Amino acid sequence: MSMRSALLFAALFCGTASVASAQSTPAVVYCVNNRIMVERATMSQMQSGRGHSEICIIGPSFDFQPDGVTWVRQNLRSDVGGSCRCR
Repeated sequence: MSMRSALLFAALFCGTASVASAQSTPAVVYCVNNRIMVERATMSQMQSGRGHSEICIIGPSFDFQPDGVTWVRQNLRSDVGGSCRCR
């Protein structure tokens, strides 16, 4: 295998691994600064870089992110980006 082929394989493998790990993180329904979000991120990832933002989990987690959006519409009677409050 040439050096170029090895580098290409390594780049493809790393890209695939990061996509796989992102997919293994469940999508969670959050309230961030009084706005509904459905994100594939942990609480610590959500807090990172947001300073003193008010962040809380307001719904369940989902393997498939669009299921979280559907849950928001059906249970919170709102859309992603709609108003929410952390209590």
